[in-house]
Amino acid sequence: MVDTGGLRCPVTMIAMRSLWMFLPAPVRREARRLAESGHPHPDPAVQDAAQSATRRLRWVFRLSGFAFCGIWAVRALTDPPDGLRPAGLIATFVMLAAGARKDRMGQIAAAQWPAIAARRPGQAEPVRLRLPAPWGLQSVVAVAAAPVLIMSVALWVRRRGIDPDQTLFMTCTVLAAVLLIVGVVAVARRRTRPALEVDRDGVRLPVRGLTVPWEQVAEVATRPDDRTAQQRFGLALRLRDPGAVWSARPTPLWRRLLWGRSRPRAWIFVAAYDVREPVFPAYAAALAFHADHLAADSGQQNADRVDD
Repeated sequence: MVDTGGLRCPVTMIAMRSLWMFLPAPVRREARRLAESGHPHPDPAVQDAAQSATRRLRWVFRLSGFAFCGIWAVRALTDPPDGLRPAGLIATFVMLAAGARKDRMGQIAAAQWPAIAARRPGQAEPVRLRLPAPWGLQSVVAVAAAPVLIMSVALWVRRRGIDPDQTLFMTCTVLAAVLLIVGVVAVARRRTRPALEVDRDGVRLPVRGLTVPWEQVAEVATRPDDRTAQQRFGLALRLRDPGAVWSARPTPLWRRLLWGRSRPRAWIFVAAYDVREPVFPAYAAALAFHADHLAADSGQQNADRVDD
């Protein structure tokens, strides 16, 4: 257990179990060192504290991100009050700091997943994760970025006294409105399909058109080994036969014309920001279902050898 340095106050113990910042500095350093090599910390209290810290940082990043987008959108589209500029700088600093801290803390938290899954045994349950919420920061930025940029340029030109032709200004307005409507419709249409499904038959990613049965899964991990961005974490599956899995994926004609057929990759990866809910339940379910499949396959092979 965590060394409290002689303190045994119940309130202190509860806080230490729930807040990463209350853990002793040597414990945090040890957890970071172990996470860099892909190993969990042996203390369950540290493992749980890393998860709670990741969730808090995610909310701080979302709230500061909404504040950043709102402040700078108001500055771009209207004549902002004097106090809005320092507020925008503060929101920018908090968002960047929280984003960097969130990625680092997420890496430490993901390293604890194997140990957490191991100490929570039980019957595997199917898991279904949804795409990010339409009102989430990622969706809002994806839908509103282009319309806001177009209207910002049009209004900036008008404020500078260049006074463009009225037809050009109306064209920019209509184009921004069309892009906004198309973005909203596209986001609403994508929300009709789940992002990830894990059950006894395998893993399905309907939005990608991929289905991976367990006999095609060689390894379940938190990060693929073939990616350089190690701060990204989620559910990673190493395939036994990538060509067979990717060749079964339906490829629309428009996608073939633009990018051609997808190159078979050894890993399939679902990052934490690709889904609305936490990824850990899907990771734990994938571990359990994959272990059940391996055990059943091994039993079947032993039975076949006995029959022979």
